[in-house]
Amino acid sequence: MAAVLACSPISRSPLRSVRSESFERLPTEELYADAQARVVQWRKNVLASAGFDAHQGIRDLCHDREQLKDLQADLSGVQSLVQVASQLQACGGRLADVLQSSATSGTARAQAVAHIADGLRQSCDRCKQELQQEEHSTVQQQALSDAQHAEALKLLATYEDRLGLKIKREACQTVRMSFSLVDEADLDKEFWFTLRLGVSDEDTPEGYCVPTCTPYVPELAQLLAELNANSSSTTALPRFVCSMRKCFLKLSKEARKP
Repeated sequence: MAAVLACSPISRSPLRSVRSESFERLPTEELYADAQARVVQWRKNVLASAGFDAHQGIRDLCHDREQLKDLQADLSGVQSLVQVASQLQACGGRLADVLQSSATSGTARAQAVAHIADGLRQSCDRCKQELQQEEHSTVQQQALSDAQHAEALKLLATYEDRLGLKIKREACQTVRMSFSLVDEADLDKEFWFTLRLGVSDEDTPEGYCVPTCTPYVPELAQLLAELNANSSSTTALPRFVCSMRKCFLKLSKEARKP
């Protein structure tokens, strides 16, 4: 401020403008009065200028203080941004680690799923092959069963013509087999028995049994045992039927003896 005052026109002494010839024309009292007025005015001007400069300086100082506050606020904001950026960088690193771990886990899961899919595909292929083999075996068994059934029908037809055999279904898994042409004295007389497939008693497993036999055949138990022992054979049942007719013939001959 002193430099401003020193350079300002107001800072110059007002007595410099008084010329020497003024001392010759004016009386001394007037000259002193004029000089004093000039000095007073100069002082007022200096004080006014100094006050203005002081107010301007105070305003500039307040403005600078406000700018300083703004700069401090900006600095705090920048520091907050730096902290947030640091946190974001740390979070980004953790996220990258998580993504890497997830990618590794996803690759492992994909490999495991592919391995399971290969196993299931192989298992499916094996099951398909086994199913085809079973179907082929079923077809073969059905063909064999059909052939056995046809042979059995052929044998039964032969037995019916030559031995007087008649077969009648009486219940579920139970048939009645009767023979004629047995008794020479009465060829129409029937000798019969019922044959059932199932459990005959508590000590006998599932197989054939004869609930009724007329007349009773003493060899029946032995014949049933042989039938059940060879039930898988295609000739076991026809052999049993023929054996029962032989027993009936034997009983008929014994009955005719005196």
